[in-house]
Formats: sequence, structure tokens, C-alpha cells
Amino acid sequence: MDTDLKMSLFTTVCALAVIIAFSFTAALN
Repeated sequence: MDTDLKMSLFTTVCALAVIIAFSFTAALN
């Protein structure tokens, strides 16, 4: 249960990081 929760949180953080990085790159162009 705890591992599953960590995996879900990790996936959410990764997705958020990708979106932020994409937005940052788009803002620079």
C-alpha cells in the first residue's frame, strides 16, 4: 500500500515536472 502510494506520487511529480519544463521551453521561444 505504501509503495503503491509512493509510485503514484512519483508519477504525478514526474508528469508535473515534464509539463513545467515544456511550458518553460515554450515561454522562452
